[in-house]
Formats: sequence, structure tokens, C-alpha cells
Amino acid sequence: MVMSDKELQAEPAPSVSSKGRLLVIGLSTALLLTAIGILLHALTTRSRDAVVEADFIELTTPISGRLVALNGDTGMAVSQGNPLVMVENTRASEADIRRLETALNTAQADQLTIEQELLQQRRLLVDFERDAKGQHQLEVARSGNELDQLKADLERERKELAFSQRDLTRQQQLYRVGAVAQNVVDRALTSMQANQEQVRSLEARIRAQANRVQAAERNLNLDRTRGGTDPLPRLQDTRIRLAQLQGEMAGLERKVKGLKAQLTTARMLYKQERDVWIDAPIDGVIWQTLARIGDALKPDQPVLKLVNCRQRWVNTTVSEVDLRRLRIGTRARIDLIGEDLDLRGEVDLIRSGVGRISGQNDDSVARPINLARQSEVRVRIDSDVPAPAKKLCFVGYSARVIFS
Repeated sequence: MVMSDKELQAEPAPSVSSKGRLLVIGLSTALLLTAIGILLHALTTRSRDAVVEADFIELTTPISGRLVALNGDTGMAVSQGNPLVMVENTRASEADIRRLETALNTAQADQLTIEQELLQQRRLLVDFERDAKGQHQLEVARSGNELDQLKADLERERKELAFSQRDLTRQQQLYRVGAVAQNVVDRALTSMQANQEQVRSLEARIRAQANRVQAAERNLNLDRTRGGTDPLPRLQDTRIRLAQLQGEMAGLERKVKGLKAQLTTARMLYKQERDVWIDAPIDGVIWQTLARIGDALKPDQPVLKLVNCRQRWVNTTVSEVDLRRLRIGTRARIDLIGEDLDLRGEVDLIRSGVGRISGQNDDSVARPINLARQSEVRVRIDSDVPAPAKKLCFVGYSARVIFS
């Protein structure tokens, strides 16, 4: 079948109608999205621009002195307990240290003298012990020899006594027969009695000598007081002196030990008094250095300022109309201006009537009751997002707060 020109020209009409429908659908969708956006915007509470704030801590010097160490600079993260600043107290006194050093040196010199004398006395003790031992052996041997000699003398005297007794008996017999005179008998009797006395004397001397032998074996002397050249008294004197020196040495050792402990404590106290370290009281970031190394500081003069990155918030204002959408604990998003990063937080303070409470503003002119009212809202920022130290945890950054 052959179509006419009019039919050929009228055939694309359905295609134009389809494009129109698509255009209408697109415009309708755009209008719907716009309406939804407007509705969401109307239902979403937004605040004015705010500034991220935080707690600041100033570190001050407790003493006057010179700043000699500063361990940190602006933007450096520090941990609690880190030593940050050292101040040297130029007025700290070393008098106690010098006094204790002098006492310690004196005690150590005395200790050296005692040690030398102890060494000398120990050498003398060895010599005197050797001499006393030799003398003891000689004394025992001599006493034993004298006892043996006395025993031999006693044996001889006993024989003489026996002879005298026989002679007396013989002379008495001769006298009875008239062979000898009376005086011969008397002489024999006298001789026997003399021998008896001599025997008794020797027996007594033997008993005494036996005692001397026992005394010599025990290193005792029963006859005389030992002289200064006798090794035993000198040995005893040396032992006494050695015990005295050992006691003095023990006392000096305790004194030296005590002085060393006192000196250590004095040096530690002097160092604590002279070199005062200021430690970081919290985990934070150095916000500002307020002094330089070499500066002369006065007591309570600020040296460093720290920012506590775990205690951050933003204060912003919203209209009283929007308060109905906010509650304590309402979540919020903090959009940092200049950063592709959003922080999170929640409302922890709502204060309405700012500037309108009687006695709380400087404006002496009363404000109309129907004046547009703003309420202050504080949003506490969560610490779940890293806070870079070099950006000072975003403290001072401008932000927009959007409440969920």
C-alpha cells in the first residue's frame, strides 16, 4: 500500500507526545523532590554559626627562677604526667650538702685510719699468738722437768731415810749391849728425823710443782705477775685493742652509711628545690607557649596553656519556635566550615530568655515581650572522631549545628 505525503508527515506525532509525557514526569519529580527538601528543611532545626570551644588549663610556675627546659610547642599532643617545663631556682642553697660532704669526708678519713691500725693490730696478734704458743710449750716443758727432778730427789731422800732408819736400829742394838755410847744413837736419830723432814718437804714441793704443771698447761702462772715483755699479756692487750678498733670501725661504718643516706636525700631535696618540673595535668594539646627558655619567671606566672580535647562543645542559638523540637540529649551534627568532616554531639544545656531576664542584661531599656526571642543551646561534642593535635582538635573552628 502506498502512503500519501500527509500520512508520512503525520506519522511522527506519537513520538512528540511521548517526550512531552517524559518531560512532565521529570518536572513533577523535581517538584516533588523540591517539596520534600522544603519539608525536610522546614522540619530540620538549624542553628546559626558557632565556634568549637574547649576547656583550657594554664600551667604556672610555683617558684621564681629561670626557665631552662620547655618540652613542647604549639600543636603538640601531651599525656598526663609528661614533664613539660623545668624552672631552675637560682636561690636554692647547697649549704646542707656541703656540710654533709665535709662530715662524710671526715668520717671516711677516720675509717681509713682505723683500718690501718686494725691491719697493724692483726699482724701483732699473729706474732703474739705465735710467741705465746711457744712460751706456753716452754713453760709446760720446764714445769714438767722440775716436777721430774723433785720426784727424783724424793726417791733419793726416801732411800736416805730408809738407810737412816736401819742405822738407828743398829745403833740402838749396839747401845743396849754397850758397844756404842748414847750420843751415837742420838746422832742416828737426828739424822733419821732430818731425812723424814726432807721427804715431807719434797712431797710438798712435788704437790706444788704438780699445780704449776697444771697451770702451765692452762697457760696460767702461779709464781709471778707477767711482765710487759711477756707475749701473753701483750697478746691479751692486742686482743682488747683489736676489739675496741672493731667496735669503732662498726660505729664509723654506720656513721658513713647514715651520712651517705642523708647526703643522697639532701641532694634530692636540693634538686627538687632547684629544678622544679611542671608536668601535664591531663591528656591534651599545647595551645600556646607563654614563655621562652631563659626567661626569668615570677611565682604563679603562666608558662603554657593546654587545651583539653576531650571536653569540647559549641554554644549556638536557636529561635524559641524551634525549642519544641529540642530536648536534652538530642543528637546534633556539627558541620565544620573549611573541613570535610562532621562531628557528632548531643544537647546538654538549653538556656532560654537570653538577655531578657531582669537584672541579667546591661540594657536599661525594657524589651518588648513580643521581641524575637533566641535561646542558647550547648552541644557537647563526642570524642569518637579523632581530634588532630596539629589542628588543635578543631578548637576555634567555625561550624554549623544541625539538630536531628
